[in-house]
Amino acid sequence: MEQASHGFIHGINGPVVKVHGKHAFNMLEMVLVGHDRLIGEVIRVLEDETIVQVYENTTGLKPGEPVISTGRPLTVRLGPGIIGNIFDGIERPLARIAAETGIFIRRGSVMDSLDRERLWEVKMLVRSGDHVKQGQIIAEVRETESVIHRIMVPPGIEGEIINAAENGLYNIDHVIAEVREGKNTHRLTLVQEWPVREPRPYSRRLPLDIPLVTGQRVIDTLFPLAKGGAAAIPGGFGTGK
Repeated sequence: MEQASHGFIHGINGPVVKVHGKHAFNMLEMVLVGHDRLIGEVIRVLEDETIVQVYENTTGLKPGEPVISTGRPLTVRLGPGIIGNIFDGIERPLARIAAETGIFIRRGSVMDSLDRERLWEVKMLVRSGDHVKQGQIIAEVRETESVIHRIMVPPGIEGEIINAAENGLYNIDHVIAEVREGKNTHRLTLVQEWPVREPRPYSRRLPLDIPLVTGQRVIDTLFPLAKGGAAAIPGGFGTGK
């Protein structure tokens, strides 16, 4: 992980940290805060001060501790293995963390969100010589009995497949296809990293014409929902939403 520059903690107010020092942070950049390297995000940049939102407990942080730039935005990994897992807000796998460190997350804990060792049955849909473009499905993985995970060409990539894997068992980091785009070659795997603040592109929106039947007659009658739609459930903390 690139560490381009750093500053120092000047003030702490709950999860909000003020950073001073010689630095060049960017808006919405992910930073590592303090000696425990807590994950944070730049939410405001001033001439002589940077404001960081820390996504972990800041108890014990002290002025003068370093804040390190990563040079990249806060991202998540998208690939087979997401379904069936439980993550916190920064995509740390809670079950695996609990098995390793106990039921409480240790400050600064870092763990791969997806299992890099697990093998997935991959069905390739392209072969060498095919021309592909962004959003095109190049492979399928049956993630569960009812869910097929479709591997797509990442946004901004278009070119010719110069090497394609055979159908078989692969982990998420295995290169399943290489795409030549001009003088550049892109190596595609089962996983993509995507900034959390950037919406995923789409070619068109599907109509919301299929009802989501919850089985709760009050909801289905008075507040009907559609598959793919959105709903809000208001209520206070601890009320069982």
